[in-house]
Amino acid sequence: MGKFIDALVTAFATITESDRPLSRENKKTMKLLLFITIFISTMNTNAQMGSWTIKLNSKKIITTSTEDQNKNCKKLKSADWGKLGNLEISFKEDEPDAWVRSFLFYDEDDNEIYRADSTTKFIISLEKLRALYQGKKSLIIYTVISPTDPNIAIRMRRVHLYSFMLP
Repeated sequence: MGKFIDALVTAFATITESDRPLSRENKKTMKLLLFITIFISTMNTNAQMGSWTIKLNSKKIITTSTEDQNKNCKKLKSADWGKLGNLEISFKEDEPDAWVRSFLFYDEDDNEIYRADSTTKFIISLEKLRALYQGKKSLIIYTVISPTDPNIAIRMRRVHLYSFMLP
């Protein structure tokens, strides 16, 4: 992929160095470069597609495929937060095996508290979460992807899955 990008940069530099108007061939090359750039950028955006389910103490909280920080949130009751149970996250990929998924747990100050790498299903005990989030106000869950091939570089974007306002 790196050699491909180098070739694109070289082609673009060659085309734009001239003071003359672009030839028909150079115009075609520019259009191709633009198309490839758009294709690669949409490939990363579509790679995050899928749906997810979040359960708290075996009770389904949400199943969705839409990232919405206003709707995908809940204020936890003290009774639910204090129970012995688990938080479960399941992500159903639109393109299985194409990406490596991680779940990220953040607090209200955007500090990463916990990370679960290389998984589409993750279960963590509430006891462990309570210990990690002691004194915190929010538990915010994100997901990110990375390619299975380490030689492919993409821009990683956090996708908000769910937010819990803690008691």
